[in-house]
Amino acid sequence: MESNLKEKIFLITIAILLSAAIIGLFDRTLAVGIIFIALLTGITFLVFKKIGFRTKTIFALFLIALSVYLGAVLFVYYAHFQPFSGGFGDYTEYDSLARDIVQRVHHGDFSLQGIGYETFYTVVIAYIYALILPEPLIGQMFNAWLVALLVIFVYLIVLEMGGSKKEGFFAGLMVSIYPSLLFFGSLLGKDAFAVLLFSITLFLILKVLKKFSWIKFLTLYISLIAITNVRIYVSCALILTFIICWFIFSGIKIKRRLIYGLVMIFLLGFLFNISGGQGVGAGYYGINFMKFFLNREMINYYRELVSIPNPKISPITGFPVYDEPVVSEPLVSESSVSEPLVSESSVSEPSAPTDKPTTKRGRGSAVMVKTGFENPFTFIKNSFVSFIYASLGPFPWQLRYLKHLFILPELILWYFALFFAIKGIKKPTRPHTFTLLIFSLLVLGTLSLFLSNYGIVTRLRIPAFISLFCLAPFGFKRLKYIKIPFLNI
Repeated sequence: MESNLKEKIFLITIAILLSAAIIGLFDRTLAVGIIFIALLTGITFLVFKKIGFRTKTIFALFLIALSVYLGAVLFVYYAHFQPFSGGFGDYTEYDSLARDIVQRVHHGDFSLQGIGYETFYTVVIAYIYALILPEPLIGQMFNAWLVALLVIFVYLIVLEMGGSKKEGFFAGLMVSIYPSLLFFGSLLGKDAFAVLLFSITLFLILKVLKKFSWIKFLTLYISLIAITNVRIYVSCALILTFIICWFIFSGIKIKRRLIYGLVMIFLLGFLFNISGGQGVGAGYYGINFMKFFLNREMINYYRELVSIPNPKISPITGFPVYDEPVVSEPLVSESSVSEPLVSESSVSEPSAPTDKPTTKRGRGSAVMVKTGFENPFTFIKNSFVSFIYASLGPFPWQLRYLKHLFILPELILWYFALFFAIKGIKKPTRPHTFTLLIFSLLVLGTLSLFLSNYGIVTRLRIPAFISLFCLAPFGFKRLKYIKIPFLNI
């Protein structure tokens, strides 16, 4: 058995090297990328075996996800597929900054001083460039591997909730074909990295709630540091979710739960000070971040100015909608240069919003729902409408251009998953169900408070949707009748 396995590995290795050699005659970068991904996959499988994963399911799911995302990467890269932002996006910035770091490394200078990098994802890409090849395709293929790992953590989350291997496999497949993640995860951006860190952190939260130990909490703490560095609003939602669920659902006795909870609450406040990246200048428990963003002026600024200038009133909804401007300069759109909720520079050096924002704006992809601060009832009503748009939109009247039709596959998948997620809410372990629901509501609520451009929303709501995808298999009762022969499940 062992000799057969070694023989298979040897033959696969030879096949990969021969394929890379042939491809290298035409495209050196792609050939190097294939060898790089093959090496990462081999290391991943070794780690899986060391951890104790022995079933075919987890290996097959990883390979399926990796194949899907590598295919998407190659299509996006060689077809120059970017229909939403006119070729502009933060992926060009990451490539430029990574190359700057590589030049320093090649000259023996490992300092990052003066490099305007936002998160350590840029540094990771830079060192991959330095070790492998300084080409965007290499970074994009690395992102495909990150998403494949994310799919495995989705599988593990479902198993942690009491689901079967088949239910975990089904949830992983849904994430593998999730259109927004498929697109943004195929670019040279931090989305794949951020969502992987989110899935790891969510998994660890479930583990800590189920059976507490300080080692598990330390692992969770390190994971929260990483996600705070990359996506501060997701970190805030995860921290608040953990605190709420700890006191309600923790599996330890009340007295210890209260004592441990108070200690953890105290420690969690320092995350923003030590995470760097988007946590820079946020203060203890992100107090500076909260002060800067959670006020009328800033919420109005983002809801009514940044995402949607020059609105017109929709005859269908009565709310203003954005009309495609005549201007030619690139504005923030579906693949925005940076998320307006998470700029660490605005936290550390706050300045009053102006009527002429310097941030880029969405084009043809927004519906503005005014905040309505002047009246509490108007505010509640408008906030509810905005939440519906953020969680269930875009709706047909928002699809105004041919390029917007790309969102239809996502909406079909999302409504399918949401229907079965609602049906399956009662089935998994109750604490785990509410943990996922609370997190999703916090993320979607935050986005609906600030954003009206659904192009940006589809990107930033990915963690919330993935969280709910994990519930969908529990409501799909016919799943038990579906057989997957090659996996025996």
